[in-house]
Amino acid sequence: MSPKILLPAIRSRVGDWTFYSTTMRLADVASHIKAPDEVHESKKLSDWIQREVIDSHAKMISEYITTNEQRFLGSIIVGVYGGHPDWSPLKIRLSNSGDLTDSQIRRLESALGVLHLSGEEKLFAVDGQHRVEGIKRAIKSAGSDSSINDDSISAVFISHDPDTAEGVARTRRLFTTLNKKAKAVSKSQTIALDEDNGFAIITRRLIDSHWLFSGEDSRVAFNSTGSLGSSEKDALTSIVGLFEIVKDLYNGPGDFDQKRPSEEVLDKHLQLCKEFFDSLVNHIPEYHKVFMDKTAQPADFRTSTSNHLLFRPIGQRSFARATQLLISRGASIEDAVTKLAKADLNLLSEHWAHILWNPVTEQMMTGALIVGEANLLELANEKTRNQQSLKRLGKLRESINAAAQAPGAKSTDKT
Repeated sequence: MSPKILLPAIRSRVGDWTFYSTTMRLADVASHIKAPDEVHESKKLSDWIQREVIDSHAKMISEYITTNEQRFLGSIIVGVYGGHPDWSPLKIRLSNSGDLTDSQIRRLESALGVLHLSGEEKLFAVDGQHRVEGIKRAIKSAGSDSSINDDSISAVFISHDPDTAEGVARTRRLFTTLNKKAKAVSKSQTIALDEDNGFAIITRRLIDSHWLFSGEDSRVAFNSTGSLGSSEKDALTSIVGLFEIVKDLYNGPGDFDQKRPSEEVLDKHLQLCKEFFDSLVNHIPEYHKVFMDKTAQPADFRTSTSNHLLFRPIGQRSFARATQLLISRGASIEDAVTKLAKADLNLLSEHWAHILWNPVTEQMMTGALIVGEANLLELANEKTRNQQSLKRLGKLRESINAAAQAPGAKSTDKT
């Protein structure tokens, strides 16, 4: 059990938050405040948050602390799990208290006091993760005898109920609210913590609940980009790629990522996303081979000799967008996937040359989402989304044909 913590503090209130402003020694910050890994059930998602939200600037802050005598650090906001701060107000005695009214004295006494923490609570930085990690590294490198240990930093304590989804969501929302006001929030931070962005909420729920992405056999790569590296042999997509697919499948009001949707609306889109991935496994032989028979890996279909549309992030998004379009025209998820699955999904065929796959450089063409969707729809004998996308596809095909007919041009058909 950790020792009891007593901190001088000022109690305040804003909106429906009660918070406590105090000061902590850097040594106490390093020993008591943990990484924010209690806000998600998924261990892999928690580890990813640690990398995305904290590690990028911690080294710089550590060096600043250890090399600058005139160092100064801003306040951190500390979330309390597993308990509520025990507050003891102080009795105020002033030599010139006659100049104060009874209401002024009562107000001072209600604001000034001591914050008691039993030591059983779990503390993490809601705002200031970089600083906390930088402090930990500075303390470790400087040693226990360093004067850095006795430096202090101001801290604001808040608490919530960790046993309810509402309590955890409340603290996650505070995290993104604070960081949105401070600086632009990265897409990865949005996915990890935003409680008002419906697409982020559903992405996390898919990771927690869908068999393709949950548990130790998760097929999602936790990185900060939508691409998949050569080392990601088991991953179907990245967490950013999954987030984009969730967005591509959506067909509803435009504020889904701005104002938290109702649970009914969230459940409806979550179910659609689950059915989409289940339908892919049922109707795409390569998916069945990888995820059901387990006789192959996703990376086997991301090579220069075996290249499948639905194992490439840009191809997955093209397929998801096309699925959403067919659903909006009245098709069921099952029917939409079945129709699109009949198209040529081999990126090495002439149908995809210079559209999503460059056969010369043997690289994906990741900026061609609109024409990728249009090409897939045409290959499935379905109308494109609109005339604009059809024209873009037509112009691209004209340029491809012109290049192929130029003197000295080589065939790019690798089928």
